[in-house]
Amino acid sequence: MNERKFGWTEKGILGMIFSPLGAFFLLLGLVLYSVSAGHQPEDPMVFLCAFGGMGGAFLLTGLILLGVDIRRRNAMRRALDSGEYVLASIAGVQRRLNVNTGGSHPCVVECHYKNPDTGETHVFFSRYLYFDPSDMFTAREVPVYLDRTNEKIAFVDIDAVLPKVVLHK
Repeated sequence: MNERKFGWTEKGILGMIFSPLGAFFLLLGLVLYSVSAGHQPEDPMVFLCAFGGMGGAFLLTGLILLGVDIRRRNAMRRALDSGEYVLASIAGVQRRLNVNTGGSHPCVVECHYKNPDTGETHVFFSRYLYFDPSDMFTAREVPVYLDRTNEKIAFVDIDAVLPKVVLHK
């Protein structure tokens, strides 16, 4: 089976940056405290509070953000593994102007699915694509894998309607 890409969001990327940074500062504060750095008797506590507190805050924030994105990716993987999907029609391609990678903005594919039982229309978005796929679709409908236990979790299998793309930069 072709390995599907679930993509990282801004939360996961920030978590990957904040976690090691926080661990470094927390460790630095603990080391400075343990070697009794400073000239005054209360100086080690200042280092521990300043570096350790900032490091702990960054580490905790980073781990939470990373955990949220890993949980999202695992839920999408479960939806894909369940094999239950609907066919959603491709509505268009949008640029995500709030994300800037290497001076360019990634695209997402917007897909619509109308549930025949409830009459509700669901809007899904694909993972980030770092090229404009507008003229490459091999079909007008894309499989969207759903988690039946949580309707907010879905995986848009955009690779199923795109040819193999080799990106040259």
